[in-house]
Amino acid sequence: MKNLLDHIKDYLIHEFESDSYRLKHIFSVAEMAVKLANHYYIDVYKVEIAALLHDATKNDSIETIWSMAQEEFSLEELEKIPKGCLHAYSAVVLAKNNFNIQDKEILDAIKYHCHGRMGMSKVEQVIYLSDYLEETRDFVTDDFRQLAFQNLDLATARVVKETIDYLHKKKAYISEETYKLYDYYYIGGNE
Repeated sequence: MKNLLDHIKDYLIHEFESDSYRLKHIFSVAEMAVKLANHYYIDVYKVEIAALLHDATKNDSIETIWSMAQEEFSLEELEKIPKGCLHAYSAVVLAKNNFNIQDKEILDAIKYHCHGRMGMSKVEQVIYLSDYLEETRDFVTDDFRQLAFQNLDLATARVVKETIDYLHKKKAYISEETYKLYDYYYIGGNE
């Protein structure tokens, strides 16, 4: 009899059979997340589930993503989310509906993997960092990855800073929440 992780992996392999890049990213995020969880004595099972499902709806149409996300979240909340992060909210719905996942920490790790939030749990931080630092991300240096194994908060601050710098260069919208997240982890709100 297959366990939940095997069911999720089978689902992903089928769902992303024509997108090997996305599938490799998802499995690389899970691999990095498990390493970090083991290093920091964080619940590996929760981390692996969240990592595997974080991008589960990434390739769906924006209409499907919106429709799914609205099953669980208010329009007011969804309108505050960068469009590129909406798939995280539909992935929460998929996790609940397809895999009966009710654990708030897992669901929050999926929900916030893209844009983060102040005061993330360690499970959330591991998923947030792993999505950015996983091995297929060729723009990430090994010393940056090592920082994640030395200090989760400093690594989180660095990811937020690099994200802000990237969005500035693209002249893209940066939410107030992103700046608050940076202040929380970098300037010292987390102490």
